[in-house]
Amino acid sequence: MNFLTTHLEQISNDVNQILEKTEPMKHPLIELIRYTTHEQREALDHLLPLQESDQHSDPDLDKIRPYLAIIYQNNEVSEPTMRAWVRAVEWMPSFETEYVEEIESLYRSVREQLNNIADLMKQHYGEAAIKYLIPSFYLGVQV
Repeated sequence: MNFLTTHLEQISNDVNQILEKTEPMKHPLIELIRYTTHEQREALDHLLPLQESDQHSDPDLDKIRPYLAIIYQNNEVSEPTMRAWVRAVEWMPSFETEYVEEIESLYRSVREQLNNIADLMKQHYGEAAIKYLIPSFYLGVQV
């Protein structure tokens, strides 16, 4: 198992749960969230088999780059949409209200795993190799 596998599997689990829990919801913001989350799911479907083939070595950055980019970019897009959905559901309660905390928790978990992956990628490949792959706010700022 290489250094990314555990984190990617956790993200995959969280993404699947988000898609499952939001499936009956029809709020327009949830539709946007589901679209970006579905794209993450597709990228993970390609990325996880690559991890299995590189079990005992560091993954080839050129092979994983396009899929990681999709995961990071879609998370970057969906986070503000998630916050907007939470505000909307709090203002106009519906059956979705009971799922807000759980879905928010799943999003926090995805963000935490992405932060962990960013730190690991920085350690293994160096900041120069990943600076256009991983948005800087996932890497933390050092003064």
